[in-house]
Amino acid sequence: MTDHSLGACAGAYVRCSGCGLPAPVVARYGGPMADCRHCHYAWGVHHDPVGCWRRTATEVDLTARIREAAPLLVAARALLDEIAGRP
Repeated sequence: MTDHSLGACAGAYVRCSGCGLPAPVVARYGGPMADCRHCHYAWGVHHDPVGCWRRTATEVDLTARIREAAPLLVAARALLDEIAGRP
């Protein structure tokens, strides 16, 4: 389902109106449905694959940028602590 072939993806969740917990969006009966594993409630949902792809790509890009910057930030903090005379 990661390719959105049926309009649903493994990363999408909606809040269950029965128990209030997040329910995954899955492809069932020919379309996207939310299927709550906790209270066994299921309902049809609208899922925009293009919007989901954009959100996922943005999150992946942001994660990669944070991983790139993290060592530099730690090194800068160590340098500033050394300048300030902190242990």
